[in-house]
Amino acid sequence: MQSVRVRAPVRIDLAGGTLDIWPLHLILPEPAVTVNAALDLPATAELEAHADSSAGIGLVSRDLGTSERHADLDALAASLRAGSCGLPLLAEAVLAVRPRGAFTLTTDAGSPAGAGLGGSSALLCAILAALRAAVDERLPPMELQALAQDVETRVLEKPTGYQDYLPPLFGGCLAIEGAPGGLRVEPLDVGLGALEARLRLVYTGAPHASGITNWGVVRAFLDGEAETVAALEQLAALSRTMRDRLRAGDLDGALALVIQDGVIRRRMAPGVTTPAIEALDEAARRAGALGTKVLGAGGGGCVLVVLVDGDDGNWVETLLADAGEPIPLRLAPEGLREE
Repeated sequence: MQSVRVRAPVRIDLAGGTLDIWPLHLILPEPAVTVNAALDLPATAELEAHADSSAGIGLVSRDLGTSERHADLDALAASLRAGSCGLPLLAEAVLAVRPRGAFTLTTDAGSPAGAGLGGSSALLCAILAALRAAVDERLPPMELQALAQDVETRVLEKPTGYQDYLPPLFGGCLAIEGAPGGLRVEPLDVGLGALEARLRLVYTGAPHASGITNWGVVRAFLDGEAETVAALEQLAALSRTMRDRLRAGDLDGALALVIQDGVIRRRMAPGVTTPAIEALDEAARRAGALGTKVLGAGGGGCVLVVLVDGDDGNWVETLLADAGEPIPLRLAPEGLREE
């Protein structure tokens, strides 16, 4: 086993979020497309191999301030079964790869917890890539995505979508189409600098619970609740149109759809929006922004502010300080990489 360090960006979802959760993308009448972009708030995973086998398996989360050590893989599995493992995401990833030998796995999430930026998925991609690289068994990106989705589903005990794993792996701006038999990932030829200049990111300070909110939407859709079904069908049509506009280089047209996606999403199911999110949207529009969009499943987390062309956005930090915490928005052209 060798020591290795891996970093992976998180993502902002521009359109089509929630459509990526099985089986929604297979049931909708038209192909479900999700459009997103990699965000340079990287999650990192570092594996330090130990020559002394008695050192066991160490798990360290810097952002959570938590660490624990287990004698071996069997002891780690027993801790998970007993519910005494404090870092289940790390533990399940280790047990999915089952590397031999002693090591310490240290992780650090680059984004706030529950920010709606796919932080846990990016972290899991980095962890699994580090574990596989340490034993010199690297996986192709789509195999790593499938493994990460399975592991996170096991941890959450709820269905997860596929979009959160792909910006960490590919970087850039992506259109992802869910289809029977697999995913089609299309890197979009978008000027990331131009897109970045039109966006600002604000953390509301209230972490969301994406498993709860997303599952509520899925359940409502499967139960045939008319408002949720209509909203998801509208989001599906909108996301396909956004992909077409970005393909054509129509950034203004695409960003108008980002805002429209946000409007539809806020009425999609109870809990997607909050009074704080509505107040932030109102303040941003009063200041001249085109509008906002809730990221991830909503219910808290981050809100994306869309600026008019030519607005430097310097007002965001001061005007919206009472509504949340501005977060630097830098798009990442590259995905996961070893350092």
